[in-house]
Amino acid sequence: MKPTSNQLSELHKRISTKYAESKLSKADLGRLANVHPSQVGRICAGHFKTISNNVVQICKVLNVKVPKVDEEIIMDTEWAKANASLRRIWDHTPEGAAIIRRVLDAIADLRLPEADETDGQI
Repeated sequence: MKPTSNQLSELHKRISTKYAESKLSKADLGRLANVHPSQVGRICAGHFKTISNNVVQICKVLNVKVPKVDEEIIMDTEWAKANASLRRIWDHTPEGAAIIRRVLDAIADLRLPEADETDGQI
């Protein structure tokens, strides 16, 4: 379920108000929310059509209540946490990215196959 235009409009008003009260710069808000400052500017200006993970993260930092839309937001939030962990360990080099990829591939190889993939056999 997508948010209604009224939900988006109300959310934008709450974000704008809390951002103004916060006295944070877009860069500071972005750092706290782990969202790029350009996205912070776009979100604070109300230029969003869905309640993306970035919007949720901004709302969390600003203590803005997010309208409940669906469980996809929870999934996006969990993925954002995993992504933030990856970014913390990455040294911003191609080699570092390759090491992280190999570690993740090794973890994936350790996982048990899903029952439907093995026709119920393990």
